[in-house]
Amino acid sequence: MMSPDGKYFWDGQKWVAVASASDAGHRSVFPSWNEIHVTVADQPVRQPSSDVPLWERAPKSKMSYGIYVAGGFLALLVLFGLISAWGPLIVSYFVAAPEPPRAVTPSPTPPPLTVRSDYARADGFLTYQVTPAMAKVWPAIQLFNETCVNLTSTCQNAATAALAQVKGVESMIDHAQIPTCIASQVAKVRGELTGMDAAITLAVKAFADNKKTELSTAVSRYRAASKTLNADIAAISKAATARCDTLATGP
Repeated sequence: MMSPDGKYFWDGQKWVAVASASDAGHRSVFPSWNEIHVTVADQPVRQPSSDVPLWERAPKSKMSYGIYVAGGFLALLVLFGLISAWGPLIVSYFVAAPEPPRAVTPSPTPPPLTVRSDYARADGFLTYQVTPAMAKVWPAIQLFNETCVNLTSTCQNAATAALAQVKGVESMIDHAQIPTCIASQVAKVRGELTGMDAAITLAVKAFADNKKTELSTAVSRYRAASKTLNADIAAISKAATARCDTLATGP
């Protein structure tokens, strides 16, 4: 039985102090329990976990995606600038440069006339000078007409080759002895060649200026100038037959 103040208990014969003042609260009322000592192991201090559950993590800010988009756009701008600056140099490295104008092979010298007449001279001019020269011109100007839609290396090569061939025919006509009976028809053909020369020259210039509109204008002018060329060359032959005298003249 405990005393009202909790400091003594009745052992059946006398009051016994529960504990001395020095170990009050550390000794049991029952003497056999005082021999028991429990050692409490040190508990490790739990460190806060660094692994935050996915549902507790803060969502990424929309600003992060904006930074990625802005960075990608900036990279595209830099790439476009590099292509603009170095693209022509790279293309010129892999694509062969356009051929320079070739020297036109002069037409073979016409054989001596067996009959000295205007018709014989006109026929010799058509047979031995105009026909061989135009045989070289037609493929060149046709290729130019078909390929020059855009500023491509194929068009540039075709324009350069066509210009050289046209200039060759112009030079041939300028140095030929043309009978009066076909002079007006030859002059008309010469005027058409002049227009073709100017148009193709403009096409070559379009590449130096890097202007597609200039090339389109050049092709349009070329087609207008060459529209009746074939018919006008045929007209020379008809004029020779109809107008040129077959009688021998001169010594």
